[in-house]
Amino acid sequence: MLEEKQKTIARSVKKRRRAPTAASQKKKTLVLSVVSAISVIIISFSISSVVGNTTIRDMGVVAGIIAGVMPIVTVNMRQVYRKGSIDKNLPIFLLGLRSSVVSGHSIIQGISEAANRKMGALTPELKNLRANLSWGMPVEEAFDNFVERVQTRTARRVMTLLHLAMETGGDVGDTIEVIQKHVSEMENLESERKSTMRPYIFTIYISFAVFLSIVAILVFQFFTEIEKIQISLASQAGVQGAGLFAGLADVNIDELNKLMLHMSIVESIFGGLAAGKIGEGSFVAGVKHVVILIALSVIVFAMIGAV
Repeated sequence: MLEEKQKTIARSVKKRRRAPTAASQKKKTLVLSVVSAISVIIISFSISSVVGNTTIRDMGVVAGIIAGVMPIVTVNMRQVYRKGSIDKNLPIFLLGLRSSVVSGHSIIQGISEAANRKMGALTPELKNLRANLSWGMPVEEAFDNFVERVQTRTARRVMTLLHLAMETGGDVGDTIEVIQKHVSEMENLESERKSTMRPYIFTIYISFAVFLSIVAILVFQFFTEIEKIQISLASQAGVQGAGLFAGLADVNIDELNKLMLHMSIVESIFGGLAAGKIGEGSFVAGVKHVVILIALSVIVFAMIGAV
């Protein structure tokens, strides 16, 4: 009877603690994103209609999309870095837990001691786990709650193996040591993967720089020559035999500049997303690269006078 009452209290505490904070945060972020995007787009359309420059409108749409995406991306990136910090500190937690178990403490006591150490984003979750256990929540349910809050595959594996070690008994210290070595190896492999793929991110930036250099050469060398030819053709408006370059008279240089700007934005989007996927394994992480590349594009086109 007492055990059932403890389970009921633990479930109610768990439900209250997991109240609609995550859902409300997502709603607030979504509302902020929509308001930011609409505001930037409306302002850009207004300025474009006053100035009479459609490029401002186009860039305003891109800026509005970025302004709408950034709040969501920021929240997701915080979660990504939080999960990375947790996975990075799990081997340290397991080392401390093994030391406690070897010295004669139980796994529960070891978890309570580990919660007092500074292990980044893992420490608050361990304190929450300790609080759940102290409230009388069953071990399996407390571990499940921990995994649900942390939401990483490594944490799920660790807590599952720890629960199995508690149930099967035996030399728990050796079991924890095996788990710790396995988790450390996984983290080392992930770090090695990131360091191996990092040069490819530089390759994307270098290729984008080459693209912008070619655009600058086209604008300064090729498009300016076309403008000179157009001026020459205009001065010979009534003269016969305009020659080979007569077809260039109708070429719109401003439209060509705008086309190059649009191409650079498309290149920025796909190149930035690819850099995020290659470097950090997430397209969301590539949004920061997208923003950087688009900013470089706008700066370069502003310098060459094409914006």
